[in-house]
Amino acid sequence: MKIGFWKAIIKIVAVFILFQSCKTENKLGSLVYFNQPGDSLLAATVKVNDPVIQPGDRISIIVSALDPASVAAFNLGSTTSTNGPIATGYVVENDGTITFPQLGKVKVAGITRKELVDLLTSRLAVYITNPIVTAQFLNFKISVLGEVSRPGTINIPDGRVTIIEALGLAGDLTNYSRRDNIMVIREKDGRREFGSVNLLSRNIFSSPYFNLQQNDVIYVELTKGKIPDDDQSLVRKLAITTSIVSVITTVAFLIINLTK
Repeated sequence: MKIGFWKAIIKIVAVFILFQSCKTENKLGSLVYFNQPGDSLLAATVKVNDPVIQPGDRISIIVSALDPASVAAFNLGSTTSTNGPIATGYVVENDGTITFPQLGKVKVAGITRKELVDLLTSRLAVYITNPIVTAQFLNFKISVLGEVSRPGTINIPDGRVTIIEALGLAGDLTNYSRRDNIMVIREKDGRREFGSVNLLSRNIFSSPYFNLQQNDVIYVELTKGKIPDDDQSLVRKLAITTSIVSVITTVAFLIINLTK
């Protein structure tokens, strides 16, 4: 065989390796979060908003003080165990109020958990010396549906969760998930709104849907063209292909050298 023939084969093999490498890199790149450039100054403008109490929420409220006897009457929203009070919670009525011992009807809808603590601490100071109030959501939940590893409803006790954390709690996206258009369905002021989040963009951190709210639903679409193999399989196939091509290339060089 002529040397020119083997040189042509080597060139074809080199192009093949380059093509396969680019193809694999493109596929793996589509699975990488935050790989699209964003405004680096946006981080300074991100604001974490505490969730606002809404009708239908169940809230744990526990009052404590140096004198346990002085707060017993204010912990009717809990049961007592050897480890202390266990919250059963106060349900926020449709009018936005809860019925609290001694204080009667208290308007809580529309304020945050911290504002509720401050409100009750101030009002209970009339009856208790140096009261300590703790409040926590008991039924704050979000739902993650669609192309994730573990779809379902997730309870968030402290009421604060981001879309990234929620997807992590759902086992993360699969290789067949669409990452550039994740839908967030939210009920707000009696209306249902639909938002879109792009996990590939760094601007996600400034999205109004980055911090989730009570009863948010996250829906992850399936990609139109499924990725045929997972990342490890793609890398493994590329490694095998590269090894075979390397052997062929080595043999070709040997033949060229022997025929000179």
